[in-house]
Amino acid sequence: MTNQHHHGPRELPVDTDPPARATSIDKQDPVTPDSAPEPVASEVESARLLANQSRRTLGAEGFSDERIDELASAFIAKDIGESVEEFVGWARVEGRAGPAPDSVL
Repeated sequence: MTNQHHHGPRELPVDTDPPARATSIDKQDPVTPDSAPEPVASEVESARLLANQSRRTLGAEGFSDERIDELASAFIAKDIGESVEEFVGWARVEGRAGPAPDSVL
């Protein structure tokens, strides 16, 4: 097996004191504000159950079925909580209308 790293006079100089930004950037996991991981099957199912369990309460408060589904998906994907009570409280703060919760990640 050949060593791919060459040492000697042809080696490039290394800055012994790189700027802070050069060491604090995680190059393995680039993230943009609009990117969000795709939900896994268990998250989809958890969000569906949460939406169904809270639909009567939130629907009576004027939330559309679509909005409840959007909020439930975001609630699970962002790992905000697990209980119906936590979800209903969070959904009330998010509101009956507004930007899709995934667009503000």
